[in-house]
Amino acid sequence: MGDHLDIGSQDLFARYRTIAGKLKKRFLKKPNVRGASEDYGKLANALKNEDNHQYAALCFAAMAECDQIMGDTPGQAEAWANAGRQFLQAEEVLFSAVHASYEESLEAGIQCFLLAMNALEKQHNETLAAMFSLEIAHKLKHFKKFHEAHRFFQRAADLHSQKPVCQLQALEEVVSCKIELREYDGALGVLTRIVHDAQDKEGSFVLLRQRCEVSQLLLLLMLQIPPRYMKVDHAHLLKKYSSNVLDIDILGFEMNVDLYILLQSLMVAVEKKNYKEIETIQPHLRVLLEPVQQYLLHLLTDLYCPYTHTLL
Repeated sequence: MGDHLDIGSQDLFARYRTIAGKLKKRFLKKPNVRGASEDYGKLANALKNEDNHQYAALCFAAMAECDQIMGDTPGQAEAWANAGRQFLQAEEVLFSAVHASYEESLEAGIQCFLLAMNALEKQHNETLAAMFSLEIAHKLKHFKKFHEAHRFFQRAADLHSQKPVCQLQALEEVVSCKIELREYDGALGVLTRIVHDAQDKEGSFVLLRQRCEVSQLLLLLMLQIPPRYMKVDHAHLLKKYSSNVLDIDILGFEMNVDLYILLQSLMVAVEKKNYKEIETIQPHLRVLLEPVQQYLLHLLTDLYCPYTHTLL
């Protein structure tokens, strides 16, 4: 088989059958599994370049099965991941064209990434398995499949048990999915774990802890948990933002002072159910927040000022 594959001038199925023929057992001759794997890869890449995503995915899947026979776990995992990417690209094309999908390609893509991850985990390559788990999770989040995305972000966090920063960043994504699913109590619980695990650590942990504290505060203001049911950590967090005095010792040097003051003001406005003040604070605070926090602020504003948007 030549290096260049002109798919348009040749019968795709004939080529596929020709490659498959290399895997058949013949008298006194072993199947040419390596050759078949290479040819499946060439055919898959040619199809990919022609935007024939589903057929490219099938060829990558056949390549993965060949690599599995050869015991090439890294090659097998990458081929399964490539198959998954092509199925997801097919899903993207269909969704963009008709804004609807039967989700067959999406499900096939998920299964391919699962096969890639399982192969790597058997070889104790948790780092690459976690990378694949994050990749499919972000894709699922893009398709607004938050329940499925949540499971893969959680799996990535579990696989990153030896890399604390990566683990907590994956858990942040779990939080964003739970918020989209309106599982606010669950989101608060994961945020509490992140803040606890990032406590008294420096470097990347500082900003991570700050982000999660702000998200915690916004969720607590939304949930309005009665004091007798509130966890000690949450009570301390509310106390931190309840003072009318700017306490640098409490604030530390990692947080934007304007953000801190606006959060204090928001907390007072919520406690007093001062709808007008919440509306006034909202646009100034919003520009200082991360996207997930902006969404929480939007929910909080709607909760206390339900007629704001309908009157605009």
